[in-house]
Amino acid sequence: MCREPRRSARAEARRSGFALIAALALLVVLGATGATMLRMTSFQQAGATRAILAVRGTHAARSGLEWARHRARSLRDCPAPTSTLSLSEGALTGFRVVVTCAASRHREGSDERSTLQLEARATFGVVGGRDFVYRELRETLTL
Repeated sequence: MCREPRRSARAEARRSGFALIAALALLVVLGATGATMLRMTSFQQAGATRAILAVRGTHAARSGLEWARHRARSLRDCPAPTSTLSLSEGALTGFRVVVTCAASRHREGSDERSTLQLEARATFGVVGGRDFVYRELRETLTL
């Protein structure tokens, strides 16, 4: 019968110490991976929020142009040199739209025409803030 050699207490302690070091290293790696994933998720969410606000800003500026176009067609002239609209409905709540209009007149045969340069600037938030949005759209309208 063959006997297994007895392991010394010191060798056993060395092996269990190595397992403890390996377990700690694994915990550090898993913790770092979790922290990295959490950070990437927050960056992705912030990017998505900025993208949504940018689209809303474009629509706010577009609504300012539509307002100015409607007013110009009904008045047959610029609604005002500068108008400020504070939007308070739906997804555009909180946007401030400044609409400017400049008119020039010219003759086409016996008709007098007006060409209007419309510009809408939509802003949201505070300049330098995380949620600041600025969008500007222009349009030329001939009446």
